[in-house]
Amino acid sequence: MKTTLKGIFTLLLAFVVQLSFAQEKTISGTVSDQNNVPLGGVNILVQGTTNGTQSDFDGNYSITASVGETLVFTYIGLKQATAVVGSSNVINVQMQEDAQALEEVVVTGLGIKREKKAVGYAQQSVQGEELQKGKQIDINNALAGKIAGVQIVGNSSSRFGNSEIKLRGETGVLYVVDGVFVYSISDINTDNIADMSVLKGASATAVYGPDGRNGVVIITSKTGKKGQTIFSIDQTTMINSVSALPDYQNEYGGGYSQEFNTFTFDPSLDPAEWASFNGDLYPDFWADESWGPRMNGQQVRHWDSWIPGTPEFGQTRAWSPNEDNIRDFYETALTANTNFAFSKADEGYSIRTNLTHIDQEGIIPNSKQRTINFSVNASMDINEKLGVQTVVNIQDRTTKNNPDAGYANLGSNMNQWWQRQLDMDNLKSYERNGQVVSWNIRGPRDPRPLYWDMPYFQTNENLKHDFKNATFGKFAVTYKFNENLDAVGEIRSTVNSYRGDDRGTTKSLLDPAFYSEYQYRNTREQYFGMLNFNKKLLDNKLDVQASLGGDIASNEYNYLSASTQGDLTIPEFYNLGGSKDPVSTSTNLIKSETRGAFLKTSFGFNNIAYLDASYRLDWSSTAKADQNKVETYGISGSFLIHELFPANEYITFAKLRAGFASAPYFPNPYNISQVYNAGDLYQGNGTLSVPNTQANPNLVGGTRDEIEIGAELRTLKGRFNLDVTYFDRVDSDLPVSVNLDGSTGYTGITINSGKNTSKGWEISLNTIPLKSKDFQFDLGGNIGTLEKRVEEIYPGVDSYDISSYTSNMKLQARVGEEYGLFYGSDFGRHTDGSIIFTSTDKFARNPNQMIGSLLPDFTYGITTNFKYKNLELYLGFDGQVGGLYYSRTERYFDHSGLSAATAGLNDKGNPLRDPVENGGGIRIQGVLQTGTDSNGSPISDGTIVDKYIDPQDYFNLGNLGNVYSNNVHDATYLKLRTIKLTYNFSKTFIESVGLSSAQLSLLGNNVWLINSDLPWIDPSEMEKRSGVNWAEAGMLPMTSQLGLNLKITF
Repeated sequence: MKTTLKGIFTLLLAFVVQLSFAQEKTISGTVSDQNNVPLGGVNILVQGTTNGTQSDFDGNYSITASVGETLVFTYIGLKQATAVVGSSNVINVQMQEDAQALEEVVVTGLGIKREKKAVGYAQQSVQGEELQKGKQIDINNALAGKIAGVQIVGNSSSRFGNSEIKLRGETGVLYVVDGVFVYSISDINTDNIADMSVLKGASATAVYGPDGRNGVVIITSKTGKKGQTIFSIDQTTMINSVSALPDYQNEYGGGYSQEFNTFTFDPSLDPAEWASFNGDLYPDFWADESWGPRMNGQQVRHWDSWIPGTPEFGQTRAWSPNEDNIRDFYETALTANTNFAFSKADEGYSIRTNLTHIDQEGIIPNSKQRTINFSVNASMDINEKLGVQTVVNIQDRTTKNNPDAGYANLGSNMNQWWQRQLDMDNLKSYERNGQVVSWNIRGPRDPRPLYWDMPYFQTNENLKHDFKNATFGKFAVTYKFNENLDAVGEIRSTVNSYRGDDRGTTKSLLDPAFYSEYQYRNTREQYFGMLNFNKKLLDNKLDVQASLGGDIASNEYNYLSASTQGDLTIPEFYNLGGSKDPVSTSTNLIKSETRGAFLKTSFGFNNIAYLDASYRLDWSSTAKADQNKVETYGISGSFLIHELFPANEYITFAKLRAGFASAPYFPNPYNISQVYNAGDLYQGNGTLSVPNTQANPNLVGGTRDEIEIGAELRTLKGRFNLDVTYFDRVDSDLPVSVNLDGSTGYTGITINSGKNTSKGWEISLNTIPLKSKDFQFDLGGNIGTLEKRVEEIYPGVDSYDISSYTSNMKLQARVGEEYGLFYGSDFGRHTDGSIIFTSTDKFARNPNQMIGSLLPDFTYGITTNFKYKNLELYLGFDGQVGGLYYSRTERYFDHSGLSAATAGLNDKGNPLRDPVENGGGIRIQGVLQTGTDSNGSPISDGTIVDKYIDPQDYFNLGNLGNVYSNNVHDATYLKLRTIKLTYNFSKTFIESVGLSSAQLSLLGNNVWLINSDLPWIDPSEMEKRSGVNWAEAGMLPMTSQLGLNLKITF
């Protein structure tokens, strides 16, 4: 390393000496705009060399050059300026606005770059720097709040994984990186993104055919900058910790009643030395609820006092609350994210390499993930006509104990089935005196746990490992026939390989041991070719662009899993060979092939009117052989209104646009023909199972027709930018499952008869309210609405369950109604709105009632950026208004006596849990049920009910817990997702230490859930149930990240 450094310094010294002989000197100055406002980030290059620099925040720059050389100043949106070095050492430059340069270039379908003004459909871009504000690993979270009509749903911030986005209410968005389709967004390295272009409507995505029907996210990777050699180090360290937990009661400990148990010595069962324990008090260890005795510091026998051979044996401790026992379980987790990047580019070549290493700890003990991303993006011009490019992205990822989601995970257990007096420190030692122990023993004489093992036992003994290797990239050849015609051919490949294992330990006294392994592999190979033509006709008044091309793609999914059965026969030996019973296996192989041909044309007339059209044919092996072709087409146009008026400083740009597209799609693999599932061995023979669903050879995927209109406006020299879009789509011939009579031998068949409609508004506004020499304030906002309705299902079928949580809570689609309605049991109510109670003082239930809709009224995002000299503060908010979700955790939280609502004082000022006859209890007020109507709904004659009942009965699953609407909540939320405070080091300091740039940032993610119906549930992290984010069965706690980022460039 020292030898290398000496060599570098020697070369630098020789370079300096050489320049000195060329009359080199230091030139400095200030760069400003036409209003004399200093410009930061201006590129200054000595013409004909690679010697360059950038102006700092105050517009100051410094560069070495020789007399007679030319300095070139460039800045987006401004005309290029030049200055010849003379005798003076100071050169100040004032740059002028360039109307033509202001025309933003955006990435559209198939990676084709177009002027933003010419695009006739909704398209929004986010620069890589904006996505990297919070240094988030998940690009979907990084996108939150930045694009109108994009809704973030999915992953808990306590887990390793990725959230999901909905575009116009639909998931299944296609991600394309440098032209390559990726299987998983976790393959994408956020640090390597230069630009993200979001195409939401069918007009924009038609050129992708069926693959792009739910929207396309086009990502362009970073490349080398011409004339510059850059090496950068970007280091981020984040601290992740629990930000919110439910409101627990801390008055009563574990148990089913407020009375302690009294130990009675039995010489026929107990050792003689236990005689001294006679009369000792102990709680219901086996109870996973907290309806036990009040915690007043009484001396009692805790669970660990019954374990012989330990210091705690036979001892008593105070019966006291542990207010932070849940928070104490979760750890403060560190994430170290280090990125190295090198790039170099000049005439005829460009190369950029990127290496990212991420070590991420989880808040659940003994959970972590390590990810390594490596990428190369290189291009070279072989000659004036022929060029080549290669893009390679590689990821290696190892995960240990990714926390489980859903019911019965550790987090849900402690919020649903727990005791408030438990001390986490005492639970860490789960092996004592040679035996496995747990807090929930079945009694003093039976140390086996009931329901679940010790929390730390699960994290340390029940281990799970996941390994991922992913590679995607392409090799491309371009050939330029002349200035009007060029061609590109690409070979694209995506490979994702996963493997893992899971084990249930042989040490458990509760559950049988198991061991399982899995592995699966996704591959996609694509051959792509495109011929591009562009020419100006009619004295440059008509601009014609056309692209003709096609592709062939093959996809393969191969899955294999195996699991032991019946228990493991060898203690602490985790292998499939240790299975007590024959191993259970599962295999799955899915292959498909598609072929496509497309034509995309664009016409621009006199820089005022534009027309785009695309037509695509696709063939797929998943469709019927003689009907395996679909046609996708789209047309859009835009008209620039501002061109009709003289140029002025008030209206810089005004555009109207409209488009229509029709996009059919293919059925899923193996839906049109009979497929038999391979099963496990039966008496030594292989088995095949016949599916219950009859194949439909005429099945198609459905068709989407969409109309979109919009307008864009820029005023006050770009300080006020507005984008408005309205869309109206119809999804017809949707596959619908229909029941069949059992005599057919099948239970159902899938046919094309469904129809849904969707419409909505998307509005984006970006402004610069304040701007001066030292200060700038940027404010952006967006809002999106969606109204989706079910128009048809099948003749005679008016509804179906999208998902369900028992028969008491369903998410349904109903003809003539909004998609995603909550139907479930609700409070029975009298004609005056009073709650109806049964004669046993329980809530009367009204079954199968419409409670509300899953869909929000609107989603929105707000971004602000403050710049003052070298300081910059960014704030990113996102949220939604309306929508619903169901909370199973809250239902059990109340039932188990854990919630603060189950304790405290009643309206009399007495302890809620005191006996009713002593002034305790919870008050119920309403009317008495006296019958039911013809629909089975409770009715009353108006007899008043006004009394107190035991809260344990009130919150019981068979009472309040059986009224499922009580646990349905408004999904409205507002969240400060990202904050970043950055200091850009001064040019003087940077040059003194030999750097090109340096910045230090304090940043945070998931900083503050400002508003939510349940303050400990973030609706944007809602779990999935049957593929829909509508009900949580046991959400892990949400977390916040705070950290420090240092980025230096050489």
